[in-house]
Formats: sequence, structure tokens, C-alpha cells
Amino acid sequence: MKSFRWLNPAALLLAFSLSAPFASAEAGWTSALWGQAGEAWSADSRLPDFSLAGYGAGQAAIPDYPVRLNVKDLGAKGDGATDDTAAFAQALRTVPEGGAVLVPAGRYVITDVLEITRSGVVLRGEGPDKSVLVPPKPLSQIHPKEHVDKVKTAYSFTGGFVVLKGSDEGARLGDVAAPAKRGDTSLTLAAPSSIKPGDWVRLVLQNPEDNSLLRHLHGGLLEPGEDTVKMRRPVDWAAQVVAVDGARLTLNRPLRVDVRPEWRPQLFALAPTLRGSGVEKLGFEFPGVPKRPHLQEEGYNAIHITGAVNCWVRDVTVTDADNGVIMGGSRFCTVDGFVARAAKRKGMTGHHALWATGRTQDALFIRFRCDTTYVHDLTVEGFASGNVFTRGSGVALNCDHHRNAPYENLFTDLDAGSVRRLFESSGRGDRGPHSGARTTFWNIRGAGKLPAMPPAAHWPLINLVGAGAYPAARAADGPWVESGVGEPAPANLWAAQVARRAASAAATSAASTPRGAPGKRAALSGR
Repeated sequence: MKSFRWLNPAALLLAFSLSAPFASAEAGWTSALWGQAGEAWSADSRLPDFSLAGYGAGQAAIPDYPVRLNVKDLGAKGDGATDDTAAFAQALRTVPEGGAVLVPAGRYVITDVLEITRSGVVLRGEGPDKSVLVPPKPLSQIHPKEHVDKVKTAYSFTGGFVVLKGSDEGARLGDVAAPAKRGDTSLTLAAPSSIKPGDWVRLVLQNPEDNSLLRHLHGGLLEPGEDTVKMRRPVDWAAQVVAVDGARLTLNRPLRVDVRPEWRPQLFALAPTLRGSGVEKLGFEFPGVPKRPHLQEEGYNAIHITGAVNCWVRDVTVTDADNGVIMGGSRFCTVDGFVARAAKRKGMTGHHALWATGRTQDALFIRFRCDTTYVHDLTVEGFASGNVFTRGSGVALNCDHHRNAPYENLFTDLDAGSVRRLFESSGRGDRGPHSGARTTFWNIRGAGKLPAMPPAAHWPLINLVGAGAYPAARAADGPWVESGVGEPAPANLWAAQVARRAASAAATSAASTPRGAPGKRAALSGR
């Protein structure tokens, strides 16, 4: 197994500079939720821990696999006229694990879905303005599907011309015998098991008939929607075991929710069929026909990631797309350097630009740009948790919370452009409030008139720190709002939490390692 290249903790102390904030460019005020260096923070506070977001649980760099196949060697022309689909499909089926398929500069006509279903496979171009995939028809014409709810087209919310597709086959490891509180870092099983330090496990909780778990995901303050209660296992959360003492397990991260016997807590192994695969340095250019009405989109969709762990999209541009990147049921994935733009489409040019749904957890969306306006630019939905959107910008960014209890997601260090749509959210009414508990906005910059503050009836325990000059609030059962002159310090909450975790790990390693002996580190394996 190829070893990881570890990030230098010093590099995680990011110095970001985007455009003008709501107030002046002066910075330095601190939040009572964090303090200067995290001294005011605790794992059970209303400020969640986001430090493990992204590839390798935020502890390893995305690998650069060597090129093993070239689509042109398999017959692809890249002339913008020849159908190159077969060459791409063959390359993705046959490239050795740990290898990249090179897409040299050119324009490649793609007329069917390209699937990546094996671990350690990368589809790599030479740059998004050089290596461009040009599907001439939408997915609805290639693989027709019936409408959903007699109204929505299936491809308005699913599918892509490149699909990373996996599932989890982790075996059941045991029942959790003792209750635990959000912020705890240990679980007690009913009996000792074969679990070892370094193993990754999934904590699964079931919602009982009284819907107490779903209310808990809303901070105990709001009722779930009628559609939301159909999901009987809304929590499926991964962590690494760092110590085992009989039936007691110590985890590498604090629990995101309480663990109660009535929720039938169980542990499963984290054993995904797809990990360590990616799409990079590619462009997707669609024909630019006028966008169909909302929920009637035809399926000019770029990338769909489903059931994946430790996968990535980086340096990808989509032009005139209906959907950019849809991520469902995935963990610890990174989207880095994504750009959405329009060439021929006008007005509202797409449906979702970046979308985390279906219990997607701990994804990192970083260094993105929305150079056009989508109905929903950034979306969390369907029990998505721990996801981070950072260092992004847009024409008029919209942080859509699409109901079905997305909880504990972070939007930090963003240049929203016009702030008029910042909190606009959608989703069917029977899916309950727009957001679950502890959504966090931290250092959001932009121009124009502030929108109305998100209402407590849809955003329980929301945190707004440096996200507009709203009236201060610190209610234990309501919103937490802080603002000051300029940006808060730290300007990027995710970066500060990553740096704090790295410093803590380094201090622990130094204290436990005999002088002269090398330290050890462990991360979520990408291969």
C-alpha cells in the first residue's frame, strides 16, 4: 500500500484574502465560541468540530497517481466530432489500481455515462480549458427515466456523465451498550470485539416511533417533517478507533450526536467498495441550450459521486451545466478548484452547483467559484453533516439548506458576491425544517443589503459569526450571533480547527514517543 504524504501542520495555518467584507477590512475580534486559539471551545459546545473534513479525514494529501493509460492510445480522437466514449470506458475498466487515465488536450465527444467503480483510479486531463468533455445530448435522452412525483425529471437531481460509484459492505461489529453524550470520544460495546486500534467504524442509530432521534438532530427544538421520518437510520457516522480497553473504545473524534439505548446503537466496519479515486484537470462543456424550468432539467450533469470514501474532484470546470458535482452517501471526499460558469446560458443557468446529500459527511469543498448563478449554488440536504464549504466565491452565493435535517455543516471564509440570496433555501415542505442543529456561518463577506436572518423555526441553534451585522444573540436555545468591525479572528474556522488538531496531535506524539524514536500517525486509508 502506497504511503501517504503528510501535510505540514504549519501549512494549515492558512492566510486567506478574498474581497471586501460587509464591514471594513480590519480584522482581529474574536468569538466567545472559539477564542483566539480554541481556548474557549469544547467538543460538547454548540460549535461543532469540522477538522476532519476532506480526503484522508483531513490528515493526508491527495495522491498523484502515475499515468498508466492514455485514451488516445485506445482510439480516442479528441477532435470534437468523433464519439470517444468507448475509449474512455475501456480505459477506466482496465487501468491498473493506483493509476491515472490521461486525457490529453482536446475536445472529446461523450455520449454515455463513464463510471469509476474501482478504487485507486483517476481520470486526469491536462487542464480544464485544454482537456474538455463535450456531451452533445443530455442524460434524459441517453437513458430515459420516468418523472418523479409526476413532476420532477429524474436527472434534475441525480446522475452525471462521470459517476464515481461505490457502496459500503462493512460487517456488523456489535451493539453499543452504554449511553454517551455529544462531544464524548468513547463508546462501550455490549461485549469485547475484534476491533483494533486504527480500525474505522460506523456508528448507526435508528429513529424510534416517537421520532426522538430526529428531534435530537434538530437540537430538540423542532419536529421533523412527514417525509423525514421515513428514514429509519438517519445517523451513519464514521470514526477511527484509537484505543481499545476491553469493550470500551476510544475514538479519534467527538460524537456529533448523543447515543441512547432507545436508538438501538450499533457499530459496523467502514468497508467501502470505492476509495482513493478521482477526477481532475478536466472541463465539461455542455451545448448551452436554454435551461429547462426548475425540476425539469434534462441532465446536463457533470459528476455524481455516490457511496464513495476518500475520493476527490480537483481542478474541474463545468460550463452550461444543469448540475456540477452531486455527492451522495459519501465520506471524507474533497472537491478542490471547482468552477461553474456559463457561456451560452443566461440568467439562472443551472440547478445545483455543489451538492452534499444522502448522509454525506465530512466533505470538503474548497477553492470553488460560481461565476454564474444556479438555483442552488451550495446545497446540503438529507442528514448531510460535518461538511465544509470554504475559500469559495460567487456572483450571488446561495447556501441552500434543502431540508431532511442537514446538521452541523460549516460555511466559512466565503466571498458571496451579492448577499441577497445568501440564506435562500428550498426543498419540499413535508421534509421538515430547512436545517438541523448547529449550522455555522463564519466570516462571510459580500455586498448589498443583508437578507433577513434565518428564522429559528427553520434553523435551530444556528451560529452566525462575522456573517453580517445582525443583532447580537447568545440564547442557549436560539441563534448565536456575533459581529464586529472587519473579519473575525480566525478568519477561517475550519483552518483554525485543523491547525489546533495538528498541534494537539504533535504534542501528544512528542509526549508519548521516547527520545530518538520516530512518531507514528494514522489516517483513513485511500487505497
